[in-house]
Amino acid sequence: MKELKELSANYATEKTNEMMSQIVAQAFADGYRMGYKDREDEIPVDLRDGKAEFVDLGLPSGTLWSTSYETVDERIIFLPFMEAMSYSLPSEDQWKELMSVCRWSSRSVGNTTREYKCIGPNGNSLSFFSVGMMSTGKMYTNRLFFWLKDNGENIDKNSASAYLSDKIDPQTHLKILEIILTKTFMGYKLPIRLVKSK
Repeated sequence: MKELKELSANYATEKTNEMMSQIVAQAFADGYRMGYKDREDEIPVDLRDGKAEFVDLGLPSGTLWSTSYETVDERIIFLPFMEAMSYSLPSEDQWKELMSVCRWSSRSVGNTTREYKCIGPNGNSLSFFSVGMMSTGKMYTNRLFFWLKDNGENIDKNSASAYLSDKIDPQTHLKILEIILTKTFMGYKLPIRLVKSK
């Protein structure tokens, strides 16, 4: 009988430990999800100045693009992807439409800054400036970057980019303008351009 008591006590301890482990694991998972949701909800709506102006480029999709990057106190904001997600970011398709339907040109507007001008089918235009991105505390300004929507699970997220490549156009003998879709590490801080429908 002593053996049965000992066996039942061991069994009870084992089952209690197993059940407690499951309860703690579930509590941890629930807490993590709730904390993540709270963080999403608190992503600074107050950062949005509500002053975004949009331009109609006559795109087939009817997408309107903001005329400038999002700012706070007239300074461009740079956010990591998880914070940028709360904004009305352009999708991959919207960026591809802009790349293919519009006419693009580029000019230097300073030592390190370039203006990338995008002219829509209706003749209206939009300028993007190479304000760059922030990576590991440093600012890189030699390219145009901004976040695009990305629901994938990878740590590299969709971003728009443009730069003047080292390749030379054989007809014009000028450097080739590259307007691309690229992947950027989600922890880097990029500026934001907004879109909305008509």
